[in-house]
Amino acid sequence: MSKHDDDQWKQLQQVKSTSQEKEQIRQRVWQSMQSEIINKKPERFFHWQGIATACLIILICGSFLGFIFQNTGEQNAEHPTIDYRQFSWEIENIYTEQAEDSLEIYKEKQDMPVGTIKEVSGEEMESITTQSPMFVEKELENFPYPITMYIEHVKMMDTALRYHFFIPNDEKWIYFTFDYPKLEYAEIFHAMSTIKFNDKKPYIHNHQLYVNHGYGTMLFPTGLTPYSITLYKEIYHGLAYSNKAYSSYIEAIEATGLWKKVASNGGRHTFISLDGNQEVSITWHGNEIIYELGYPNREE
Repeated sequence: MSKHDDDQWKQLQQVKSTSQEKEQIRQRVWQSMQSEIINKKPERFFHWQGIATACLIILICGSFLGFIFQNTGEQNAEHPTIDYRQFSWEIENIYTEQAEDSLEIYKEKQDMPVGTIKEVSGEEMESITTQSPMFVEKELENFPYPITMYIEHVKMMDTALRYHFFIPNDEKWIYFTFDYPKLEYAEIFHAMSTIKFNDKKPYIHNHQLYVNHGYGTMLFPTGLTPYSITLYKEIYHGLAYSNKAYSSYIEAIEATGLWKKVASNGGRHTFISLDGNQEVSITWHGNEIIYELGYPNREE
């Protein structure tokens, strides 16, 4: 360091702030700190005020939702609905699997569903029955539950007819479909005539139920299991008739006024339709009942 620089450094060391200058600096630092505190207070205040407001809103909404859920629970307790998935029927080779918004009905040894089950509203039921080509509408009497049946002419490769069944369920309907010939007529009616819901008491009818297969007018008893079905001969099992019950069945066919008995030989009875186009001979053996079909006016 040169002598000149050394002299300047000594002079700078001799420069000192007076007491008044020190006080002024101290006041300025204090004022600056106070200004920062004042400026930050409103920001922090509004920050905590926002959090408190949000908490209050959550508390109010939570109480409101709790009130709604409580009332909804009370209403459901007063008006319980039936779970249409909880049911059974007495047909052994038919089962269901859960789909996205319905149950699909399957028959053993078949990959494709043979029907569906789901719950629909009154508007949906009306849409289904008015927009599809329904050729039969009938109220089924003496079944376990009130049932409205429709038959739709489908004309698909694997489906000729589609059966639609609607069972009332409070303000909605439990809706069944079955496709023929994926399922035979007897299987469809065996299922619907024995269906029971766990939480809905069925009506028990003490007498044999009779139904028409397809568009035909011949009466068939429910509870049959198809054994062999061809164009000219149908054999069913599973009907443990007594002589009295079989006689009542033959009388029920005559009572329709649509068939005339033309022959009777022991347990074999032959009927012909009023238009003469169909002949049916019925034979009963134990739990087997046989229908032999003829078409006198059909051109071969």
